[in-house]
Amino acid sequence: MGRNDNRAGTAQRERDEWQLGIDWARWLLSGNYPQPLTIYGLVLEPGEVAYVNTPAHYARLYRGSGRYTQSGGFIIGHPALVVGALAANAAVNASRKAAAKRNTELMWRDLQEVPTVATNYRILCQLPGRGWLSFYYNSVQEFYPDPVNWQITFGFQNAEPLQLGGLAVPTLSILTAWCVLGSDRWHGEPGIQPLLQAATAPQIDPYAVQGEVVADQPRELGTGEPRGLGNLEP
Repeated sequence: MGRNDNRAGTAQRERDEWQLGIDWARWLLSGNYPQPLTIYGLVLEPGEVAYVNTPAHYARLYRGSGRYTQSGGFIIGHPALVVGALAANAAVNASRKAAAKRNTELMWRDLQEVPTVATNYRILCQLPGRGWLSFYYNSVQEFYPDPVNWQITFGFQNAEPLQLGGLAVPTLSILTAWCVLGSDRWHGEPGIQPLLQAATAPQIDPYAVQGEVVADQPRELGTGEPRGLGNLEP
């Protein structure tokens, strides 16, 4: 497969995921509710149900400690060798100090793709070596969905900001807006307006067959079955 084929495939996946976000917006705007997904292994809280299970690009915004270890010790030998070793140690320490200073800058860290589950209570991300981390909607103080740029950012009361990215962002943006802001305010969120505008625009139903219209439910492309990434129910 050539480079152009890869680009075409990526562009098609992005169009498909963007359309799925539009379908989610249309579905929730109509007053419908997501259908719970069946999750095995991950134990949810009483009354908690999963809506989305997908990989996502994970990042956290924080400063590093700025700590570093100095190179040093006693050096014995020919004066020229001692001077050279001292100069080398000084260069190493200066480099470590500069790196430690850069480490104290506020920046997005821990970048990696991780399994991600969105429920009616929280977002869960599974990090290697740390297990599942929970980010509860009722702790969100800042909410910046940006599906146009394929990312969504959350600020919390007592935790570092979380940023999620990837193809699932249009769906996650709609769903988390609905969960974080509530069913009466979610559609006023500016970041998801491109999806909402597309969802409310006049359209020809792509599922119309011989004069009959199939139920307007987001479906997995090519299968005719409800998609596993957040099935929806009437």
